Amino acid sequence: MDFTWLAASGVLIGIIIFALKVSLGCGLASLSRKETFSLATVYLALSLIMGIAVGLIPEEALSSVMNMGVAMHMVIALLLVAMGVATAREWNRHGRDLSRKTFWILSVPCPACLAATFLSCSVLAGLLEVAGWKVGAIVGLIFFISIAVLSTTVGKMGKAPSALGNAMIFVGLFYILSMLLIPAYLKTQPTPFAPITIPASDLFTSYLFILGLVVLGFVGRRMGVYL
Repeated sequence: MDFTWLAASGVLIGIIIFALKVSLGCGLASLSRKETFSLATVYLALSLIMGIAVGLIPEEALSSVMNMGVAMHMVIALLLVAMGVATAREWNRHGRDLSRKTFWILSVPCPACLAATFLSCSVLAGLLEVAGWKVGAIVGLIFFISIAVLSTTVGKMGKAPSALGNAMIFVGLFYILSMLLIPAYLKTQPTPFAPITIPASDLFTSYLFILGLVVLGFVGRRMGVYL
């Protein structure tokens, strides 16, 4: 059975999910349609550039960027949590709207996002055996349409600015959780039928993270981050 289209569909779904993250920032920050379309156009252009760059960037340079992925994601995750707390807290306690000053960490392209976009274009080009620029155009159009539609849908919900802060906190914690659990899971899968044995250090890290979530929720409640 040919799983090419199944794998390609998985990559495209991942792109749409990534576009949803961008749309949360645009919609919850109540950006105008012109501002949202401008940001969507930026993603379209960047995707096209990434598609053209497929095959031109040396593997050594790509490996170096991928090795920095964990560090970049950690920085972004911490920024998301910190700015999310500030956004929600300022609105809940002082009625001050910071959404248009903090949404960028959720919506504006970052180095990790660019690396993920390049990887998506590279994988699709290899799976579909299509020219890189064509794949970049497809990915860019998916970004553009998804951001335009999803941002409008989220914006119509009419949520308070604190909703943006809560969304940023959730995405930031999700980033941190994925960085902790995915490597631990991969270590347990050397072969398809190998018994699962999770190292005690990984279990301790996971439990510590869960405990941190509980403490963060308690502190956030006391500080007025959550209603």
